[in-house]
Amino acid sequence: MSTPPTFRVATLADVDGIAECAAEAMMEDDLFGALWPRRKEYPDQFVGYFRGRARERILDHTVVTLISEMPVQENGKEILKVVGMAQWQKFGKPSVETGWSVYKAAGSRLIGFQDWAYSWFQPKETASDPEAVARFMEDFTEMEHKFWFKDGKEHDRWHLQLLAVHSIARRRGIGGRLVELGVERAKRDGCDASLEASPMGLPVYQSKGFEVLDTYMMKVKGSDGQPIPSPILMWKNPDVKR
Repeated sequence: MSTPPTFRVATLADVDGIAECAAEAMMEDDLFGALWPRRKEYPDQFVGYFRGRARERILDHTVVTLISEMPVQENGKEILKVVGMAQWQKFGKPSVETGWSVYKAAGSRLIGFQDWAYSWFQPKETASDPEAVARFMEDFTEMEHKFWFKDGKEHDRWHLQLLAVHSIARRRGIGGRLVELGVERAKRDGCDASLEASPMGLPVYQSKGFEVLDTYMMKVKGSDGQPIPSPILMWKNPDVKR
């Protein structure tokens, strides 16, 4: 019997593993295909994007990055590999995990300076489509204000920013468990959980109690030339008075 996957909160030591997992999982994703049309020609840049994102999120005091690991064979050796990741952000009232941290604030400043310094020596990015990225940022802002703001305030919730499971570890319940861990935090904190999904991810989220509130048609277009649909989902905490 194979060793079951384990789950824990990520640290900065996990950044490379998270980046490799996310890039592999998102290589065939329709949205990332539109944002990074040349990702297969320049895979290092695609991994680099997720590496920077992972570091940024781990040092963001409002975000909890969860990972799943399992032992795998690589180059004749058994290693513990990151095979799943989820970035959950707390909006509204801070939770026990998302209070302001001196360590994270200092680390964020240091890494920001390092990234700025390294940028002088990096090749010009060629893998992404700046126009598609700009349209996505417009979509992101519009979705945020349309669905998650009320009376000028963020809906109190845990929000799933990104979920990824490596192809070698699919159909093992890893994605579902990473979703459950976010819902468990919402239960603990007396708030809801939310996300913007891809159509392919709907069955997993609905199986965990998420309801489709609406479907937002993005300005970003998929491989078929049509706007990419983004279902808007929420897990409604039964203990929250509406």
